Amino acid sequence: MTNKISAEPVNHRTRVGMQRRERTRRKILEAALRVFARKGTDAAMIDDFIAEAGIARGTFYNHFRTTSELLQATVGWLSHDFVESITNDISGISDPLLRLATGIRIWLAKAEQDRPWAAFVARVDFIRELPFEPLRRDLSAGQQSGLFHFPDERVAFDLIAGTLIMAMHSYVQDKVPTDYTQHIVHIVLQGLGVDSLQIETALSHPLPAIQYPPLSLSC
Repeated sequence: MTNKISAEPVNHRTRVGMQRRERTRRKILEAALRVFARKGTDAAMIDDFIAEAGIARGTFYNHFRTTSELLQATVGWLSHDFVESITNDISGISDPLLRLATGIRIWLAKAEQDRPWAAFVARVDFIRELPFEPLRRDLSAGQQSGLFHFPDERVAFDLIAGTLIMAMHSYVQDKVPTDYTQHIVHIVLQGLGVDSLQIETALSHPLPAIQYPPLSLSC
């Protein structure tokens, strides 16, 4: 009986400690997003993150050992956050063509509105970290149903990823013509073998309300 009573405070202290550690880790990651957005991923130093987060040096090293390790954690955190946000926003759409087109439109709208985010995301190492399984399922389902016509799923995936990276660079450099987003989505769908009428239908579909806004890097 005595053991059961004494175990409860220990468990409570453990939970509180874990929650505090998680809050500190999130604070460092949020600071890292701001620092990377301002200074880039190559120029940022550990002192920058410590100052931005308002923490002691020892606290930082309790969570991350190097700038590269922090960058990797930040990339993973931001990528999963954004993909989860898009997945929630298009959860009510069953058609794979419309899902894919809507997801790309949401992605590009985010890039246009939050250009520091676009600058951070438009990295090959970031794109590689994204959990792209939903996109691959839509590509496969669209091909099987005759909506998409492409020779290989890897080719289709690279077409989408490469186009998004270059589009985000254009947003960051402020070199986008009128209706740029619509034209990008149109050319991607055209590259996937979608016919013109279906492309126009997908582009005219209203975007869903954003249920869970993704993290922002805009200051």
